[in-house]
Amino acid sequence: MKPFKEAVGYAGDLQAAYDYYKAYSPLAARRFLADYAAAIQAITDHPQLCRLRRHGWRQMAIRSHPGYSIFYKELPSWWLFGGILSTLRDPDFIQAGLLIREVSEDPLLDE
Repeated sequence: MKPFKEAVGYAGDLQAAYDYYKAYSPLAARRFLADYAAAIQAITDHPQLCRLRRHGWRQMAIRSHPGYSIFYKELPSWWLFGGILSTLRDPDFIQAGLLIREVSEDPLLDE
């Protein structure tokens, strides 16, 4: 099985989502992290669990927090976690941000 790698900016996405829920309460933030961890485990156990979407990305909504999704994509050598993004944003804005992260991570595009 191919390894998983986080794109540059992915950790910042997680922190921003955590901070969003922490503004409501520390308990809400902890629940978000638990649901996030469960989603990551499901993805790493079964990478093709989520259907392939436009532009080749897969999207998993975080249970009990449907306003945020994990976007990930299969690249030649690994699976790329592209972002944890608010799905309330414009879909074209989301795709543009993911494309920037993909290009910065894909070594085949550097040749």
